[in-house]
Amino acid sequence: GGDVASSRAIAELLARTSQPGEPGGRPAGVLRNAYSAANQRVFDAALSGQGTRKMQTTLTTLLLSPGEVHVAHVGDCRAYRLRGDTLELLTTDHTQVMEMLRLKLITPEQAADHPARYALTRSLGADVIVRADIGREALIDGDVYLLCSDGLWSKVDASEIGAALRDGVRSACEQLVELAVQRGGEDNSSALALRVHAAGRPPEAASGWKRFFRS
Repeated sequence: GGDVASSRAIAELLARTSQPGEPGGRPAGVLRNAYSAANQRVFDAALSGQGTRKMQTTLTTLLLSPGEVHVAHVGDCRAYRLRGDTLELLTTDHTQVMEMLRLKLITPEQAADHPARYALTRSLGADVIVRADIGREALIDGDVYLLCSDGLWSKVDASEIGAALRDGVRSACEQLVELAVQRGGEDNSSALALRVHAAGRPPEAASGWKRFFRS
């Protein structure tokens, strides 16, 4: 049911983020509402017999606006940013292994092949309510972003991701997916990359009494 869950979630996300008059018109509010609606759609689809009874999906999103990128995330797909020569991971995996690492119950070396490394602690469709991680980052000319599934990032390391993105976004996805498949490819390997050519400037923040009337 993963294919059904992911298609329902993406359809709901695109419908919600393409409506200019969506309630909570700021990007963070739009994404929060979209993730809530996507979660409900997957949950309801499972109850009505579409897909499988307990189907779930992960979802990682970049919403670009002038001078800013808004990142929304649930699950274990990842968003990376290459700025200059520095590659940065913008998301945190919602997995049992990541939680154990955070609590220092295991080492990074143990996490690499831990049997619970694919066990999700958060996903769309698992529960009636979902909590999405939503953040905002500055957007500048030349930034390169990569969205990828766990079937890809679990088979390649950060240095290989950075090197591929430096070669160009057109070839990076093919290079990384091919490398992941060569190294086993036990899971779906998906990737999407983009380069920012003109970031623009974010709107000036309202100050004083004007902030109460911001739409």
